[in-house]
Amino acid sequence: MMARLGIVWRLVLILLAALILVQMITTALYFWRREQAFDARLRSPIADQVAAMASLVDEADPLEREVMLRAFNSQDLLVSINAERGADLPDGRPLRPMEGRVRAELPALTPPRLVVIRMETDIEQSRRLPVLSRLFAGKVAATVGLADGRYLHVLADGDLMPRLFGLQPGFFAGVIGFMVALLVVVLFTRESKPLRHLARSVQDFGRDAEPRPVKEAGAAEVRVLIRAFNDMQGRLAELMRNRAFILGALAHDLRTYLTRLRLRAEFLPDAAEREQWIRNLDHMGRMVEDSLTFARVSFGADRDARSDLALISRREIEERRALGLAVTGSIGPDAAPVAGSETALARALANLVDNALKYAGGAEVSLTRDGKFFILAVEDRGPGLPVEARAQLAQPFQQADTARTKGTGAAGAGAGLGLAIAREIAAGLGGALELGDRPGGGARILLRLPAISP
Repeated sequence: MMARLGIVWRLVLILLAALILVQMITTALYFWRREQAFDARLRSPIADQVAAMASLVDEADPLEREVMLRAFNSQDLLVSINAERGADLPDGRPLRPMEGRVRAELPALTPPRLVVIRMETDIEQSRRLPVLSRLFAGKVAATVGLADGRYLHVLADGDLMPRLFGLQPGFFAGVIGFMVALLVVVLFTRESKPLRHLARSVQDFGRDAEPRPVKEAGAAEVRVLIRAFNDMQGRLAELMRNRAFILGALAHDLRTYLTRLRLRAEFLPDAAEREQWIRNLDHMGRMVEDSLTFARVSFGADRDARSDLALISRREIEERRALGLAVTGSIGPDAAPVAGSETALARALANLVDNALKYAGGAEVSLTRDGKFFILAVEDRGPGLPVEARAQLAQPFQQADTARTKGTGAAGAGAGLGLAIAREIAAGLGGALELGDRPGGGARILLRLPAISP
């Protein structure tokens, strides 16, 4: 039944049930209070009442005592003075704190004054609801020795909470209302649990494109939404796998033909023409490899692998220095443990450094830690990155103006996948790629990756 109801009606039913429950409880308390109400003058706690009555009776003569007894007695309070102690309530429960309070308020006698206060509840009710029976119903019997050797007997019936602690039933109605409201919050939280699971799965799928089916639960609309999302992520994952497969197959075939063309180019008689053919074919090979790499990393990064980003950075800097390239480095931490394979991280850093070399002729690499993240910065003194073009530069097959490159025309230009590959690698590992300006001119590209325990 509940599975067929929409989320709106489920929440409405929960709210209505809570309101009805509160109304029923408050109505029952009202009639219970109305039937067992006592005079407003007798609403002080029982211990103070008994002590006050005993003190007044001690100081009164016999005639005054008769008048006091008529004033003390009411519908729910029976007061008498007897020469005998009388029998205590056989099933009564001693109220020691109340007895001590009465003794403290009355003058001491020799021998010590007798003070006995006991509480008796309904036996059947106490078996069913022992706690509530003690709080809301029952009798309190008190026996107090007087100065003349007689005994004051007090039997209180009705609302024990006002008599014992001075608390009215309205206080407990408020407590019950709070508990019902807390129950409503718990039920609302339970109803929203499938939506939270769905939101978490959407975030996870957006990071690494790995299908994570969500269990169908909750209201009818939520079940339909979860079912649609499960189908959607399955289709998207299949499309991405097919794309990677197609690109891989194309890259394999293209590499085969490029290898054949390069072999033929090696036998060209003219040296200048041979060099130009080889350079163009090498450039085409790099474009094919970049396309294949982008297809691979866009499907998800290897988060189970562990690498040292500091070691990878030092290695990349040293390799380019060995080639005579203008690359400097400032690697702060001795070790920088991050998730991801060394191949992917080295490729991301190599793309950023190569971009700086291509557009500025030099690159400055630095690695620092900022809280829970390692920040790998690649800076240059080139023309910088136009603000209006930064959002597009990290997209596939987008690149800056080739006229500003330090390369050699079209052969020096890339496929526009360097920043896109670095961004996909960072996103797949829970990080980000940030494009900005370097103070004093030039570009600054930050690769932000979460640190992990070594």
